Amino acid sequence: MRILLRQGMSFAEFAELAKREYMEIAWDEFTPEGARPSDSRVAIMTGLTRKEVKRLRESRDEHSAPTRQHKNRASRVLSGWHRDPDYCGEDGAPRCLTMDEGKFNFSTLVKQYSGDMPPRAMLDELERVGAVSVLEDGRIQANNRSYIPHSEDPEIIRLFGDSVGDLINTWAHNLESQNGDKWLQRHVRSPRVSARAVPLFKRLAKDNGRQFLETLEDWLLSHEPDTNSGAGDASEADTQTEVGVGIYYFDRSQNRHGSEQ
Repeated sequence: MRILLRQGMSFAEFAELAKREYMEIAWDEFTPEGARPSDSRVAIMTGLTRKEVKRLRESRDEHSAPTRQHKNRASRVLSGWHRDPDYCGEDGAPRCLTMDEGKFNFSTLVKQYSGDMPPRAMLDELERVGAVSVLEDGRIQANNRSYIPHSEDPEIIRLFGDSVGDLINTWAHNLESQNGDKWLQRHVRSPRVSARAVPLFKRLAKDNGRQFLETLEDWLLSHEPDTNSGAGDASEADTQTEVGVGIYYFDRSQNRHGSEQ
């Protein structure tokens, strides 16, 4: 609620979004097998009126949220830039790239890791969020490996929402799992850590967590079908899915009304 209030979202706007999610989940996932979804069934299940369900359903397409494709493409470009030897120097750091000069440039990087996204559009987006900088000589410099919008950018709320949604989906799976197929969902904590040791732990968690996630990201990218080469067959493409792991730090010394996170 703090986040939404800081972003200027009223309760009426939040309630509308909640109604829409209730309708969509009930319509898509809670219709009995062999039955057709209906406004009446969804209204009974959610407590919404049939009139509200009809209105939400009819406006669903125009209000549907953008897919993750744009964000994923930007992340893939940055990750490829930091891990692909063709785009890194001898020290392993990402090289400054020209837009289209030489064999390995920014345009080839974008084509290799984001498909048909125009290189100029990708550059504008990465520059907008501070992930890259254009130097005076025209070369492009990578500033970080992660695609994270600025705090005032509305896209940061969608990014946080994706992370929270992934965590809650894992909880839901583990609560509903009947065959012992539990997904990884662990955390470590201590209620008696010396306050002087907290900054050290924060740095330890940040450095080790980032290294661990980058290792997993490299593994995931190495197990993706090479769609550019055309080597993958149709059956391989049909079995693709999205998986991942997230890590987060928490500090309960901050009270629930505190501004610091």
